[in-house]
Parts: sequence; structure tokens; C-alpha cells
Amino acid sequence: MTSATPPSQTPDFLRRNAGPRYGTGMWPMVNPRPWNLTPPPPEPGKPVIGVLIDPVSVASEVAGELKTIGWPGIGLMDQDFQMEVLNTPSSEIPAKIEAWFVAHRDEICDTLLTRLRGYDVAGLSATAVEAMTEAIESYRAGKHLSTVRTLFPEFECFARAFTTDPTQKVNQKQAISDLKEMINRTPLMKDDPLEMFSLLHFIDDHFFQNCWTVADAQMFGPIPNRHAELHGFASYGHLQGSSTLLCVMDILLKLMDRLKKLNAFPHLTRSTSPATG
Repeated sequence: MTSATPPSQTPDFLRRNAGPRYGTGMWPMVNPRPWNLTPPPPEPGKPVIGVLIDPVSVASEVAGELKTIGWPGIGLMDQDFQMEVLNTPSSEIPAKIEAWFVAHRDEICDTLLTRLRGYDVAGLSATAVEAMTEAIESYRAGKHLSTVRTLFPEFECFARAFTTDPTQKVNQKQAISDLKEMINRTPLMKDDPLEMFSLLHFIDDHFFQNCWTVADAQMFGPIPNRHAELHGFASYGHLQGSSTLLCVMDILLKLMDRLKKLNAFPHLTRSTSPATG
């Protein structure tokens, strides 16, 4: 029998009592900000202390800042800009993010188009790829209302792809509920957890929430709500609204592609299975 680890040697104790912490820490155990990125001077006879800057920790912190102000984009921003965001006063971050989206519009569109070519959603939506392509080009041209109204119907289209019988009538509320449940059950890959976590709250908390009046729509601010847009309570045909729709549709296409590879759609499995006799 081995003895238990003394309390003074447990990881939690060591983290709390390690003295000054340098660098970002490793995600998900990110050091509290402000980070000390200046290494201490070396002391004779003691190891040199290095400063660790973990890019995932940096992205995690920036994703939190973006969520607070209702902007997407963590999967599109390079680390240099992310560090700039973290060094910006909170009151100035919204304007900085908006300016970044304006300055990088063509780069954003090219990146999303490249991603789109790698997704296979055939059989799940007859128009998703075409709609996303047209929405990206509308965004490139600054036509934000066209971007928003082109993309919103595709969410429900994907939702209905989860029905066991595509010919069956499905209640809209149930279809959206099934979509959100399947998204939550979709396995993450090593390249996208922060992007997923930073975008899915738009679906959970905003896109499909009930909205019956103009006052309801005002509670969502500039973050898109499907019911408000389609029924005229508010419009999200602006940079923040269209940027959000594009980024969330991109992550949804990625999830649908992944689920298709995992054979999550019964009607596709049946239609592609070899005949038996």
C-alpha cells in the first residue's frame, strides 16, 4: 500500500503557493490576468525561470472577451492580434474588434470559402453550400442584410435532417431542439474546442430564443435572433450580425460534416446501404 500524497505536494496546493507566476499558464489552467510576461533576473545557483505564453490560453481569454461583447471570430484572429486585444482597455475592445472585421473582410471571406470546400453536407441540405457561398460574397460586398437573410433558413433545414423519416412532418420547435441536442453531443476535435465553445452560446442563448415583440428583440441587442429577423421585430443586417451568422454557420457546417462521417443520419445510411436479397 502506498501512502497518500502529502497535502503540501498536491497540484492545487503547489499552484496556490508557488509565489509569483510568470506567463499565461497552460489551458485550461490559465493564470489570472494581468499576466507577468517579464522573467525575473537570474539568481546564482538557482534555475532560470522562463516565461510560458501558451497560445491556447491566450485564445481562451480572448474568446471570453468576445463572448462578453457579442462578437465571434476567435478562430479567424492570429495570436498577435489576440495579444493586442488582451492589452486593450475593456471599454475600447468593441471598437477594436469591429475595426478588425472591417480591415480583414476579404481575408475572412477567403478563409471561410476554403473551409467550405472541405465540408461534405450532401443529402443534409439542398442549398446550404450555395447559400453559404452567396452569403460570403454578400458579406465581401458589404451587403450585410443579404448575408443574414440568406443564412437563417439553413439552420432549420439542418435541424430537419435529424428526423428518422425526412417525409414526416416535424414541428419547428422540436426540430430546433433536436439540432441543439445533437450539437451538444457532437465530439470535439483538437483543432476547434475554443471556437466551438465561443460560438455555440449564440445558438443556445440567442438565435432561437422566443421573441414575440419589439421589446423582446431589444433584449438581444445586436446579436441575431431568428424570430426577430424573420418577423420584422428587429434586423441584424449590420457588420456584427452578419459576421456572427457567418461564423456560426461555418461551425454548423463543420459539425454536420463530422456527424455525416459518423453516420449520424439514419436516412442517409439507408439510402447508401447496398441492397440485400
